[in-house]
Amino acid sequence: MTLQQLLRTFDFDDIFPTIAVMYPNAKRHKKEFQEAFDILCNIHAVTSKKNILYQLIEDPNTGDAFFGAMDGNFKTTWEVIAGKNVNKVKGVDLSDEEMAANCLINTIFIGSAPKEFEASRRILIRA
Repeated sequence: MTLQQLLRTFDFDDIFPTIAVMYPNAKRHKKEFQEAFDILCNIHAVTSKKNILYQLIEDPNTGDAFFGAMDGNFKTTWEVIAGKNVNKVKGVDLSDEEMAANCLINTIFIGSAPKEFEASRRILIRA
């Protein structure tokens, strides 16, 4: 399932509480997150052979491990990110809702945002 298809399985208000847990300032910026969600659900997604892969990642600084996707999965345009398949390796205990929320956050902060979102992105970066 592509990221765009995954996001479309949810109403924004259904995943926003998960976003707020992952990103503490989210409640102050619900409008900007909603805007990003809407753009990603409606953008012309570009089919990609690359995936967004959730796996166990070890933090080299602390040695802590967590489930996540590598930042490199999001270092491209939103159109390409929206067209990537979202997968997880066996043993990754994340729900579709958690992956959708995490993908939205990573797309906002790592991806190359469309011009229509740049003002909102600047607000979020300063938050």
